[in-house]
Amino acid sequence: MKSNILLTSAAALLVVSGANAAQYSPFVGATMGLAGILYTNEADDAAKANHVDLPSDFFAMGLTGGVRFGSHSSIYNGGFSVNIDQTTDSEVEDKFTHAEIAKLSMFHASATYDNYIRVSGDKARRIDLVLGAGMGIMNYHYDVKDAAYLDETVYSTTFAFKIGVDFELTKHLTLSADTRVFVPTRSHYDAESSYIVGGTVKYLF
Repeated sequence: MKSNILLTSAAALLVVSGANAAQYSPFVGATMGLAGILYTNEADDAAKANHVDLPSDFFAMGLTGGVRFGSHSSIYNGGFSVNIDQTTDSEVEDKFTHAEIAKLSMFHASATYDNYIRVSGDKARRIDLVLGAGMGIMNYHYDVKDAAYLDETVYSTTFAFKIGVDFELTKHLTLSADTRVFVPTRSHYDAESSYIVGGTVKYLF
């Protein structure tokens, strides 16, 4: 499933970017931000029963790539983007002793169709509202401290949503601020949803 999503997304980007070089702008970029996870009621109840504090805050870093199409002077542009994000580890602790039980991290990969709507700026520099939706995959990984227990990595397909603002600095450089939300589709999954709030530096070719 993971391979199919990414390969399909890559093929779509290649088709679009090759159609008309004068109207299409491929880009690559780096992302950074704060990530969070909202647990299901079942996961919260299990943590309380076992006197465990589950982490909710992480630091995330990643890469993005895609293509934007449409006339630079148009109010509306469209596009596709692919994101890959990895979070740092956060500690899972015993509620009473605060001893570390495990470390938890998350990984996200997503592909979205993006709508760019000019909200300010002249023909030389755009400021755009960006709204996107698509699909992806995520996992959460428990790195368990006690050697008697196995580490665990659990994957799920996700719906992916994006809202943000693009600030065009030059013809080739854009800064973005956005929030991306991921909703897992797998049943009996610890995460009800997860999100990344942060910024992106994009280079347009």
